[in-house]
Amino acid sequence: MQLVRKYETVMIVRPESDDTLLTRLQERLAGALESRGGTEIKFVNWGKRKLSYEIDKHNKGVYLYYAYLGGQATVAELERNLRNHDAVIRYQTVRLSELAPFDTYDVEVEKKRAESLTPEREEDEEELYLRRSNNDDDEDDDAADDDDAVA
Repeated sequence: MQLVRKYETVMIVRPESDDTLLTRLQERLAGALESRGGTEIKFVNWGKRKLSYEIDKHNKGVYLYYAYLGGQATVAELERNLRNHDAVIRYQTVRLSELAPFDTYDVEVEKKRAESLTPEREEDEEELYLRRSNNDDDEDDDAADDDDAVA
């Protein structure tokens, strides 16, 4: 009988990381999780955000959320992988439940619960800003067209 806990890990990755690097990181973590007998619940890319303070000369970072079931050895292996990955600048793991037999967890129910509790990726702050500035330019052009129509 395997005893497990529910954990979540939030990682901050260098802002210049592309989708292929993030996919490789996810696959690496999934492999480490499976090798230690863990089960993935959810992996979400929360997008690029401004950091509260500078970390390793970075003011922004890509936030990743990872929820899973596993034991203490599973967490140690995941954190070892994160520590050794060059793109990861910070991570934190939080224990969400007490030790219980794996059979007591219904993985599908946990996945549905995670879907409802964790936000999906929102628009990056930069993309939102650029879209707003483009919309402002369009509105200025529309206002100039209206002035021409009145004259």
